[in-house]
Amino acid sequence: MSRFQARRLLLGCSASEVVLLAEPEAGTAAAQLLVAQAVAAASAALADVSAALCAALQTLKTARPDAFASVPDARLLVVTLDDSLARSFVVTPPRGAQGLRELRATAAARFAALYGESADDFLLVGDWHATSPFIVCALPRPLHQALDELAQAHSWRLASLAPALIRVGNRLCTAIPADGWLLVGFGLTLTLLNTCNDRVAATRSLRLSSAPDFATLETLVEQERLRSPGSGESAGGQSLLWAGAADWLPEPTTIAGLESRTMPLSGVVSPAATGSAAAQLALAGRRP
Repeated sequence: MSRFQARRLLLGCSASEVVLLAEPEAGTAAAQLLVAQAVAAASAALADVSAALCAALQTLKTARPDAFASVPDARLLVVTLDDSLARSFVVTPPRGAQGLRELRATAAARFAALYGESADDFLLVGDWHATSPFIVCALPRPLHQALDELAQAHSWRLASLAPALIRVGNRLCTAIPADGWLLVGFGLTLTLLNTCNDRVAATRSLRLSSAPDFATLETLVEQERLRSPGSGESAGGQSLLWAGAADWLPEPTTIAGLESRTMPLSGVVSPAATGSAAAQLALAGRRP
């Protein structure tokens, strides 16, 4: 039996693939690729993509025990989703909000206003605050159930589940501009988080048709500034932080007239995992 020692399994999910890695106990060692499972092509609709992903997870759920025999001590499952697989939005709590129930109701109402449908089929998870805006992530309930069933089938514990935006934001929280944007790129998904006076103001995800060049990224930034005219005291105080693992993340120190810097996530690109978007998402769940 392999002597590879792992305590956590890292699952990355994109619209086209799921990748399961074993995180080594030694922080500098490469993660071990266990399974790479393609996701059947689906329409761009979230419900269809979610259903296709659930089918791929079912394959992992019924995998033979010997597929994971090299990591017998692994018990914790950490899942990172492409931002296109969830809906993330900012909620402003009502004045004098009382308790979590009211905040959840406010989030559900905000979801319905943004997407034109009920939140009943989604699991809403947020960094709930009664006095300041906060981010809520809506995950399709069938997808959450499929992930939970996968963990139970192999006696793992679903220790953490987060979209890429939240995973990256938590790792780089001290570096996020107080006024400006955090821009997270994995594969062909770009997610933008706007901040204003050190508070979250807005967020949205874009599914790109192809890897963008610098001119395209600059245009996206300019458009986002027009969409968020109240972000920060002045344009001179705003800045950009690019993060993630996409190979198109920009390097210039100025974009659209704003100070810009790029922070690729350390240890995310792994030759052992072929560097696919799903593998990079899985690696984003590694301990810093």
